[in-house]
Amino acid sequence: MPGILLYDDHLIIMENLLLIVSRDGMGSGPVELQTVLVINFFKTLLKENQAPQNIFFYADGVKLNTKGSEIEEELLELEKRGSSLVTCTTCLNFYNLATQLASGRKGSMVDLVRLMSASGKVVTI
Repeated sequence: MPGILLYDDHLIIMENLLLIVSRDGMGSGPVELQTVLVINFFKTLLKENQAPQNIFFYADGVKLNTKGSEIEEELLELEKRGSSLVTCTTCLNFYNLATQLASGRKGSMVDLVRLMSASGKVVTI
């Protein structure tokens, strides 16, 4: 099946998918609901054995990829399963979180542009 790679006979790597995380919640509505939704989304990815090939965090989204975030464990597990996680250095610096990166590596808008151009599908949450 194009765009999907099996890993360890059960994990599905969503090949050529770039997931862009620009907020520290999902949807609109009360902040508490947005937080519950983003936690549920990342837990569901793991539960369904799905792993986006690349995940890029920027703006408020960088807060999700810091030590102590509500989804720190899920992001570490996605990285372990093969997802590449890149977090905007400028954004981490803006929020004084540069030393708090939980998983993956720091990157720039150059990384985002290159990931977008190399991806068959880009999804923003």
